[in-house]
Amino acid sequence: MFEKLSRRWRKWSTIWKHRRFISEAVEWHAFFLANRDVSVWGGVSEDDHRGLREAVARAASFEGPIVEIGTLFGWTTQLLASLKSPEKELIAVENFCWNPFCVPPDDHRVITRRTLHYCLEHCRTRIFDGSSREFYDTYAGRPPSMVFIDGDHSYQGVQADIRWAREQGVAVIAGHDYNARLHQPIVRAVEENFGSDIQVFGTVWIAGGESRQARPRLAA
Repeated sequence: MFEKLSRRWRKWSTIWKHRRFISEAVEWHAFFLANRDVSVWGGVSEDDHRGLREAVARAASFEGPIVEIGTLFGWTTQLLASLKSPEKELIAVENFCWNPFCVPPDDHRVITRRTLHYCLEHCRTRIFDGSSREFYDTYAGRPPSMVFIDGDHSYQGVQADIRWAREQGVAVIAGHDYNARLHQPIVRAVEENFGSDIQVFGTVWIAGGESRQARPRLAA
């Protein structure tokens, strides 16, 4: 009896100790369940996939690497690596400061690197371990052919990402989570910079480059 009570005490003590992380994880779990039409547990939908394919196809006409701002666990990174040409470099920028499952930063790094192991070894892909600001301040390569924005979802963060891409002369600027219901700051920043001159596939938006597909929907 005493051992049973002791186990229960340790269990509830652990839950109480980590209550903040548990609460956040449950909130994100509920969010993904309620929005499965626009986000697949932090990944991309089939419509988003078409947008990524279109963006990478446009970028193929230009020199320079593809830069992904916000890698999370590397799911979209894998897709980008599979769509690009073997010789084009893919730079995945991630500072591992946040994830929806409350995985500690060091473990987050390990999971992402293991997820991307094949890409890192065989697909000319590398991870920049740092913030987008740190990447922008230190980048000295040729202008990227494409920047895919999926990091800081605040208005200021998206504005900063778009501003850097435009200053670099990036041919194709694209991003994720273009959804006014869930991510109004992203929609606002994108529309202030590009107006209706974008294409939207699911929640992936694309500006620049020559369209390779029939226009599915213009931004309002």
